[in-house]
Amino acid sequence: MSNDARAVYDTVGKLAGLTVILDPDFPARRISVELSDATIRQALDIVSMEAKAFWKPVTQNIILVAPDQPQKRRDYEEQIVQMFYLSNTTLPQDMTEIVTSLRQLLDLKRIQQVNSQNAVLIRDTPDKLAIAEKIIHELDNAKPEVVIQVEVLQARRDRVHELGIAPDGTATISFVNPDSSSSSSNTNKVPWNKLLSGGDYNVTLPGATVHALMTDGTTQIIQNPELRSIDGQPAKLRVGDRVPVATGSFQAGSSAGINPLVNTQFQYIDVGVNADITPHVHPDHEVSLKISIEVSSVTGSTTIGGIQQPIISQRKIEHDIRLKEGEVSILGGLFERIDTKTLNGWPGLAHIPLLRYLFSSESRDHQENEVLVVLIPRIVRLPALTPADLRPLSTGTESNVQVRRKEDIQTPAPTPDNAYAENPAPTKQRPAERIPQ
Repeated sequence: MSNDARAVYDTVGKLAGLTVILDPDFPARRISVELSDATIRQALDIVSMEAKAFWKPVTQNIILVAPDQPQKRRDYEEQIVQMFYLSNTTLPQDMTEIVTSLRQLLDLKRIQQVNSQNAVLIRDTPDKLAIAEKIIHELDNAKPEVVIQVEVLQARRDRVHELGIAPDGTATISFVNPDSSSSSSNTNKVPWNKLLSGGDYNVTLPGATVHALMTDGTTQIIQNPELRSIDGQPAKLRVGDRVPVATGSFQAGSSAGINPLVNTQFQYIDVGVNADITPHVHPDHEVSLKISIEVSSVTGSTTIGGIQQPIISQRKIEHDIRLKEGEVSILGGLFERIDTKTLNGWPGLAHIPLLRYLFSSESRDHQENEVLVVLIPRIVRLPALTPADLRPLSTGTESNVQVRRKEDIQTPAPTPDNAYAENPAPTKQRPAERIPQ
C-alpha cells in the first residue's frame, strides 16, 4: 500500500476486524508499506514505524493510534504498580544495588525499596515492568557459600640446662696487730713494719652454690575450626584470651595521695588464634580468599610507669590467594629458634677446662617455636544460573523501551485449507493468507 497513514490504518484494521481510533493531533503523512506473511501485531508495528506513530489497545477490538511523541506516550500509555518480593537479599545495601541498577538501566522514576518487607515497589509501563521482573529474578539469586577449613599447628619446645658451682663474687681479708690488746680500739690497724715483717691476717672465702638442673618442655597446639561464609562477607574466628593493656595517660606513684590507676584507660587485645577471611566464589569452582591470620601469646610482662604490662608475641599473615575447591594451601611455617648461653663465675678460673665447673656455672636455654597454618576451601553453594538467565532480552530502543516477544518476530506458518473442517484431510493445504496491497 502507498497511501495516507490514516487510510493504511483503516485498511489494516478492517482486514483484522478492528476499529481504529486516531488521535486528533495525528498528522497526515503518506507512507508506503509492503506486508507479507505478517501477523496483525506485526502489521500494526510496521505501519506505526513508517508513520512515526504508536498504537495501544483500548478494548478487545478497538485500538488507538497517536503520534510517537514523549508527551503523547505519557498521556496514553497506561502504567501499573507491582511489588517484587526479594527472597535472597540479606543486607539493605544488596537491595539498594538492585534498585540503583533498575533505575539506571530502565530510567525508572517511580521506584521505591521497602526494607521492612524486603521488597521493591515499581510503577511504570507493562513493558518496563516485564524487563524489571526478569532483571530482579536474575539478581535475586542465593549467594554462593563456602566452608573454609582452618588448621593451626603450633609446636614449641623449651630446653634449659644448668650445671656448675657458682661462687659468690666477694672475698674478705682482715689483719690483726699482734702488739695490741683485744680491748684496744686499734685492733684492726696494723703498722707497715709489722705487716711487712709478717702479721696476722684472716681470709674469708666466699660461699658457693651448686647448680644442676635440666628442664625439657614440649607444647603442641592443634586447632581445626571450620568457617562458613557467604560470598563477599567476612568470617571471623577468635580462639584464646582477652588481655587488658593500659592505654592513655596515667600518673605513677601515690606520694600525693593519687591512685596510679585513676587516669589510666585499658583496652582488651585478643590473644590466641585470630582469623579474618573474606571469600569470593568464582563460577569455575575457584575461591579467592582475603586472609588475615594472627597467632599470638603472652610471653612475659614488663613494668611501664608503675603498671605491669604484658609482652605479647605476634605472628601474622595477610595476603590474597585464589584456590580451587578442595585445594590445600599452606601459609608458611613460621619458625622461631632462640639459643641463649650464660656463664657465671670467677674471671680466668671460669675458662679452665674441667676446673671451670668448680668456679663457674653455665646455663643454656634453647627454644623452638613453629607455627603452620593450613587452609582448605570447600564450596557449598553456587549461583543457580539457567540457560534462560544467560540469554539476552530485546528491550526496544532508547526512547521507547518495550519487550519484543518471540511471537512478534516469527513469521506465521501456512494455515491448512481444511483447518476448520470437521474431517480434515491431512494432505491438502492452501497458501497462507496475505494482506492485500
